[in-house]
Amino acid sequence: MKGKFNFKIGALCAILGAMLLIPALGQAKEDEGAAYKKQRGQMIKELKLAPEKEKAVLAVEDKYVAERKEIIAGVKKANEDLQAAMAAANPDEAKLKPLVSALTAGQDKLFASFKNQRDDELSLMTPVEQARYFQVLGKWRQKMMSKSHEKAAAAKE
Repeated sequence: MKGKFNFKIGALCAILGAMLLIPALGQAKEDEGAAYKKQRGQMIKELKLAPEKEKAVLAVEDKYVAERKEIIAGVKKANEDLQAAMAAANPDEAKLKPLVSALTAGQDKLFASFKNQRDDELSLMTPVEQARYFQVLGKWRQKMMSKSHEKAAAAKE
């Protein structure tokens, strides 16, 4: 069960990472950021945490959002550098290797940030609250995936 969950978290992180790296998908509008924050707030409300726990969970989120902004900037820069190096007729492998390593390291940091946030949030909760957390997260993930499928189907038409 835990392996299945870790796979799902990994897949979610991979999708989010890909969205950051593909400009057409990763260029989030301000209203989308606000929508995410609203959805996240709604998820926390569904957990029915005590007010002090709710504030602590929101503080953890703020900490990791700030951390991810720096990581995302680094990943975008590494991606731009890689794209520039690949634009050459015959890309120099010696130049590509460190660029690929930088991009990989950035993605690893991004994925670790999501995992660390989850672990920090869970450490603030009781086992019942943790179970509720995963139920709410699962519902949110299914909702997001159905929206993604709807957009893909509309784009095909």
